[in-house]
Amino acid sequence: MMVGIFRLVENDKTLVIELFTLIEKPDGIDFYLRHFTPELVPWEKPEATLLRLASLDVKKVDFENPVNGLPKHLIFLHPDADTYISRSEIIPEKGDPQVTEITYHRVKPAPEKPPSGKKH
Repeated sequence: MMVGIFRLVENDKTLVIELFTLIEKPDGIDFYLRHFTPELVPWEKPEATLLRLASLDVKKVDFENPVNGLPKHLIFLHPDADTYISRSEIIPEKGDPQVTEITYHRVKPAPEKPPSGKKH
């Protein structure tokens, strides 16, 4: 099992906290997620959202919701060694589909400065 947390902040205010687990089971890998207010009131009622591993390769992992479209797909892309993309595809019963995509880039460490007083 793997556990994770995501926090969405805007103007120094936490808007949502997301807790998730990845659990390996005999029939595959399941991704559970649940969103909370800062006071830990759950958004999803009555239980966490379940997505099942639909496909997996070196550059893409796709989890699919077998119950509804909230979200229908949660996709993780790894286009290169320094980039990671999280894509959520929500397909409501009524209304337009919504796609949220967040791109993360690895922050390169700053070059080390030589200790003061020493020359190169």
